[in-house]
Amino acid sequence: MGEISGVPAADINNVDGFYTTQGGSSTASTTPTISLSGGTFGAVNVTVTNHSSYTNPNYECVVTAGATTTVTDANVDHTIDTGSDSVGDTMSFNDLDTATGTRTVTVKAQEFGDFVQSAGATATFDKVFLQNHYIRIRGVTSTGANTNLRLAIENLGFFTGATQTGTEYPTTALTSETSETGIVISAGHTYSASYAAFKAADSSLLTMWWALGTSATNNWWQMQFETATYPTAPIIKSMMLRFDGQTSASYFSIAGSDTGAFSGEETDYGVFRITAKETNLNFG
Repeated sequence: MGEISGVPAADINNVDGFYTTQGGSSTASTTPTISLSGGTFGAVNVTVTNHSSYTNPNYECVVTAGATTTVTDANVDHTIDTGSDSVGDTMSFNDLDTATGTRTVTVKAQEFGDFVQSAGATATFDKVFLQNHYIRIRGVTSTGANTNLRLAIENLGFFTGATQTGTEYPTTALTSETSETGIVISAGHTYSASYAAFKAADSSLLTMWWALGTSATNNWWQMQFETATYPTAPIIKSMMLRFDGQTSASYFSIAGSDTGAFSGEETDYGVFRITAKETNLNFG
C-alpha cells in the first residue's frame, strides 16, 4: 500500500493502532530536553531547554503518578513565543489530583512537517506544601532571577486545606501591617502609603500593595507568623493570589524562612507564572 488518504505510507506511524511504519523518509521529531520548576501545591512550570532547535513545534505534556494520569495535555497552559506565531518554550499546570507519590512529567515534541512525534522526555517532582514562619513572594523572571518588574497584589490568602479550603491566613481583613495578632505584613518596597503592604490582604479589590519603583533587590512582599502566637507555623496547602493590572512581572517566586534572614537558609518553593491579572489565581 503506497499511501493512505494521500499521505505516503512511509510517513505514517501506528494509524488507529494497526499500521506501523517499517522505515521511510520522514523521521521522528527531535526529542525535547526539559527542566521543571515548582512543585509547591502541584503548580509546576516546564521549560523545553532545546526549544531553539525546532521550527514551529507543538508540545504534548502529560503528568502521571504511577499508573494514574493526574494532568492531561488539555489542562496544561501552553505559552506563545515572542513572535506570537508559534508555541513558546514554557508550559505550566496545576496538579490538583489527590493521588500520592512522585509525579512524572512526559513531554513530546512534533515539529511542523514531521509526521512522527518525538520520543518522550521525562522529569519528576513531588507535591510539597509551605510551612515556615516567614513566607515571601517576590517578582522574578522565568528562571527565578530577581527582577525590578513590579508586583501589584489586590488580594491574597493562604489556606490550610487544598483548593482554598480550611483556615485562611490572614484570618481577618487587615487594617494595618499588625492589625491581626500573630501576623506581621511587610514589603521590601512600597510606592506610597496609599499602597501599603497590608492592602494586599484587606479583602478589598479596590486597594492593593503596589511596588512601583522597586529594585530587583527589594521587589518582595512578606507575611510573618510570630512564634509567640504560632510556635509551629501552619501548614499551607493552597493559596489564592489576585494581581492588579499594574503588575509588570510575568512570574513570582515563593520562599520560606524560619529566621526571616533570607540569606541562603530559606526554602525555595519555586517559580509560578502569572497567567492572568484582575482575576483570582488559585494554586493547590
